[in-house]
Amino acid sequence: MIMVNNKDVYIHLGLHKTGTTFFQKIFYPSYPEFNYKHLRAKEVLADFNQYILRENELTFNFDKAASLFYQNLSKKETIERIFTLCEEQYSGFPLQDAYNRKIIFDRLNTFFPNANYILVLRNQKDFIRSMYAEYLKKGGTASLLDFLKRKDSQLNFARGGYLRYFTYYDYIRNKVPEERIKVLYYEDLKYQPALFYKNLLDFFKLDLKIDLELIKNKKNVSFSNKKFEAVRFYNRIGKTSYGRDHLISRRFRKYIIDTYQTIVRKSLDEEEKIINDFVKFLELDNSELPDYHRIKKYNY
Repeated sequence: MIMVNNKDVYIHLGLHKTGTTFFQKIFYPSYPEFNYKHLRAKEVLADFNQYILRENELTFNFDKAASLFYQNLSKKETIERIFTLCEEQYSGFPLQDAYNRKIIFDRLNTFFPNANYILVLRNQKDFIRSMYAEYLKKGGTASLLDFLKRKDSQLNFARGGYLRYFTYYDYIRNKVPEERIKVLYYEDLKYQPALFYKNLLDFFKLDLKIDLELIKNKKNVSFSNKKFEAVRFYNRIGKTSYGRDHLISRRFRKYIIDTYQTIVRKSLDEEEKIINDFVKFLELDNSELPDYHRIKKYNY
């Protein structure tokens, strides 16, 4: 079986909603020292990426994975220097309860047996709000309450598996030495970027001057609470990726959403309570996460 044994492979696992698009499109490509390879570029590693993510367990084959990995890369590119990959889907699919999280990590850990892993976390309440906004942006129609209750083949976020950060971290550290795992926090990237970048570069063992202005280019989907219901209302009647057969054209989207917000005012306290109750029900425990005593201030 062909494997990539380089001890300087770095795999940024996500999570979702922690700036991974920024790292993929702006940060890593801005510094050649990372030797970043885009996993979604067809001319680079897209076929390999989809094979790792989606190939059925019964037909998955590491020799096939290797052939896809090297179809656009030379072995010299992967063994003589730092080699960086970044893909939030490696942390599992959040709307499907990250059911494939273990499978994906085991595939990566076998194919890259000496890899280093970067895991960026975000406090669960803010993550839920951002994930729901992403769901609505893509055309979802479930209310926030239903989003946090449904457990079916199309929407299974409510099981809470994606939010059990320590369970995921603990699984990884039982598979690889702890010094090859770096847990970082999205809130540091947002409020203390110099600290975030220092911790990241120390893990890579790189001495780089980072342009702190880069963070201004990071854009994640975000809605105010009062906009949730307005977007959901539009998604029930207008064309979206989930509702391509709806009659109302997307060119009316902004007008409908703005008008709905003007007419209907939903209690922000109600939405906060829904999220707080859900997190409390899951009995999430972050106390064993690295640097917990410092990051408690971010409501972990």
